[in-house]
Amino acid sequence: MLNLYLGAVIQKLKQFVYGQSRLRWVIGFMVLVYVGLVGALAQAWYADQMVQPFHFFNDWPEWKQLDKFAHAAWSFHVCGVAWRLLRWGGLKQALSLGTITGFIIVSSIEVMDGFSIGYGASLFDLLANAFGATLFFAQIRWWSHIKIFPKYSFHLTSFAVLRPSLLGDGFLQEALKDYNGQTLWYSWTPERKWWPSFLSLAIGFGAEGMIYGRDAENAAHGYTPYRKFYLSLDLNPNYFNSLKAGWRAVLFPLTIVKCPAPAIEISTHGVRFHWIYF
Repeated sequence: MLNLYLGAVIQKLKQFVYGQSRLRWVIGFMVLVYVGLVGALAQAWYADQMVQPFHFFNDWPEWKQLDKFAHAAWSFHVCGVAWRLLRWGGLKQALSLGTITGFIIVSSIEVMDGFSIGYGASLFDLLANAFGATLFFAQIRWWSHIKIFPKYSFHLTSFAVLRPSLLGDGFLQEALKDYNGQTLWYSWTPERKWWPSFLSLAIGFGAEGMIYGRDAENAAHGYTPYRKFYLSLDLNPNYFNSLKAGWRAVLFPLTIVKCPAPAIEISTHGVRFHWIYF
């Protein structure tokens, strides 16, 4: 009996030490990635633009609020990554701390914006970040899994070449900066017997006609920005949860990027059907 008891105690100690060691690795990795990303942004995006004092800037009228949808989506997914890492590290409060960590990481950009000549910290960006973090936290807390996935898609447009310094020069830059080609989606799968479990319904939000952030600036240059709404189909990421870990890792981007699919576009220009839209 004594040997069994000692064996159990030793096993518990091994699990504790291993768990603590794994958590330290996770925290160290997260700190390293965070410092690297902030440093890269500071050098690439904010170099020679830092100015005192810290200030706020009202950017709500810009880009037809598409940037707010983007902030909410990235906050949601960064919270998800932080939660998974901390949970793997054995942290019991992984959901709460992962959500807080994700929100802080995404919102750090606002600090740099606040000291930048060309920008300023945005209260609306912070609110969008908080919405994305809350959407993630609430779903895991209430349902134990994600039912509503914020997603992103992008296609090249003819607007970026008109102002590459702002809208990007080349595919990677344009995918980040050209809101004319970005669509932000919310993908949801009806839990009904008659609905195919691998398919989701997706509602998309986009805009077009923008070479400047604000409508008045675009109008002064002969452009009339307008919002677009989409109805489409998507693949359900939860359908692949039963696959092996390797396949789940390969298919992980499907939780972030919407699959190309037929779509209905609705705007002030009318209703348009796309055989394939991305």
